Amino acid sequence: MILISASFLRKFSKIVVFSTLFLIFLGALIKSHEVGLSVPDWPSSYGYNMFTFPISQWVGGIFYEHGHRLFATIVGFLTLSQSLLIAFSNQPLWLKKTAFLALFLVILQGMLGGITVLFYLPPIVSMAHGVLAQTFFVVTIFIAYSLSNARSNKNGDNYSKELKSNALLFCGLIYMQLILGALMRHTASGLAIPDFPTMGGQWLPTFSDKMMNNINVILFENDLDLVIRTQSLIHFLHRLGAVVVSSFLIYFFVYYRSYFNHDRLSSKIFNLIIFVIAIQVALGVSTVMSQKAPFIASFHVVTGAALLGLSVLLYLNLIPNELRRRAL
Repeated sequence: MILISASFLRKFSKIVVFSTLFLIFLGALIKSHEVGLSVPDWPSSYGYNMFTFPISQWVGGIFYEHGHRLFATIVGFLTLSQSLLIAFSNQPLWLKKTAFLALFLVILQGMLGGITVLFYLPPIVSMAHGVLAQTFFVVTIFIAYSLSNARSNKNGDNYSKELKSNALLFCGLIYMQLILGALMRHTASGLAIPDFPTMGGQWLPTFSDKMMNNINVILFENDLDLVIRTQSLIHFLHRLGAVVVSSFLIYFFVYYRSYFNHDRLSSKIFNLIIFVIAIQVALGVSTVMSQKAPFIASFHVVTGAALLGLSVLLYLNLIPNELRRRAL
């Protein structure tokens, strides 16, 4: 018996996607403001049940940390609801399994969030928490697209294997770039190269003692923490990753733009990717130039997630008939 309508599921899945994106933004605000231990206990909040913690005490960093916890609970509830709704629908088994995979990921994500607090923000756990958030976001997009009318109305036979492979590679490059971004944020490397477009006063970084001295002079003059060579290397790799992703997008545009002329949705997604990546580069530069202004840095994180989501959506739109075969 069909208990849940496909139309309702489509709308609900989109709510989960956009709620997850907003949750990523809230998480980024915590790191950008460096308030990860503003609420030092978990799962309680200063001894209170999370849901009874007085609003009058939501001040300073507590506002961001506690607000993130509450909204994460909402996203968890939405994910649980989605998995149950899909389970009691006439959707295929592979999609039901994917919905429960999303539920498992959001539970794991909550546990990692708690561990980061209980163990005082260990970088490796905090980084895993950030990367898992991006992974969960991709799964929610996969579910939403699998339920969409766009998928059911496409056959995907007009695209070459090479195009599909390069679209998947583009997704992978962005995902790796986000991992580098998480590594940079959680190793305090966000300003390990504080100048732009030069790097430690050099156009080509050598990571020599002279370059590191130039970097630390800039940091000292701006009353910022000094850094070591490893931090500067991590920061450089993230910048280099931005160049690689942008260059690959240009290549993709030159060689495959005409493929999308007959596909309105793919063309729309691709144009949006170009627009978003331009914003992302501008936000990256602004993050450095503003010395990691919290909201600019946070928008840089969430825009990166949006870029990953769009790239995954583009890839899925190229393989609608292959989803069933490649799924769980």
